[in-house]
Amino acid sequence: MLVAAGVLPHPPVLVPGVAGQRAADLDGMRANCDLAVTRLFDSDPDLVVVLGGDDRTACHGSDVTGTLAPYGLDKTFGDGSARLPLSLTIGRWLLESHIDRAAREFRSVAWNATPTECLRLGERIADRAARVALLVLGDGSACRTERSPGFLDPDAVTYDDHVAEALRCGDTTALAALRPKTAERLLVGGRPAWQVLAGAASERSPIGELLDYSAPYGVGYFVATWLFDSAFPRSGRPEREQAETLAE
Repeated sequence: MLVAAGVLPHPPVLVPGVAGQRAADLDGMRANCDLAVTRLFDSDPDLVVVLGGDDRTACHGSDVTGTLAPYGLDKTFGDGSARLPLSLTIGRWLLESHIDRAAREFRSVAWNATPTECLRLGERIADRAARVALLVLGDGSACRTERSPGFLDPDAVTYDDHVAEALRCGDTTALAALRPKTAERLLVGGRPAWQVLAGAASERSPIGELLDYSAPYGVGYFVATWLFDSAFPRSGRPEREQAETLAE
């Protein structure tokens, strides 16, 4: 059962050593990412699943390695045999200070996976353990301004605003309805991962909180958390009314 989820961006510049002199630009976002990851582990999970986009859908287990060498930083995380894509490498970096707190696995979902495939994968992930926490890595549109990697598309900001509202409200229906062709046109990196989240949380009522939504480099970045009644520790779990105060 899914007990908590965190949605985070995965630009290499999130790592201070990659950002260099501009590292301070994302200090606030890093703090919110740390808060989102902490909330995952506060939910007392049996299994943390790190999910992000890649060329293919795969389960990498926990024996993994992620490197930032292609982005100018001689830094490696883990010592496993499986090489992680960028999205999961950033996820592995975010887990660095929590790495021994729960079992973990790393899963990639193909950029071109259909919504149905994503939703079904999410359902399977939610059944992986009694208490599953999902760390979802995905960026918004890279077409927000004339200086964006994909130049300017007038629909980009509206699209990202729609995603931000869905994350804030815990709206699984809105995420499940995202169209792959629109996401592809707007260079949206997070669409398949967000739809896996929607599948994992299907028929549930998450308490959502949008911690960060910005586009410092012309790409939409989101930091959000979803918590459920079952997100609280096995002992001393508060009632729903108390849980809702977390979203205020």
